[in-house]
Amino acid sequence: MWNSNMNELVSCVLATASTTGLVGWFLGRRRTNAETKGVEIDNEEKEVVVELNNMERLTNRLNEVIIALDNQMAENIKLKQELHALKVAFENERMLYQELLKKYENKI
Repeated sequence: MWNSNMNELVSCVLATASTTGLVGWFLGRRRTNAETKGVEIDNEEKEVVVELNNMERLTNRLNEVIIALDNQMAENIKLKQELHALKVAFENERMLYQELLKKYENKI
């Protein structure tokens, strides 16, 4: 009789432990999955922030390059105008030289 009660008690303890373990594993798995999802979401949020910072940095750099290009283009236009003025002045001086040369050649 004692042996039978002992078997039932051991069976009951094993069944309870197994059930508790199974329920604990199931609930723990759900919790672990939820925590893992939370960590994944946090990591994705951090990646988004990093990418936004990179995009902002690149946008600022692009704006700086555009401003520098605009400045270079303005300087290029100014230099072209100066070059044109020098060409006109040179042509005037060349014509004057040609006239003086003709006058000198006529005198000789």
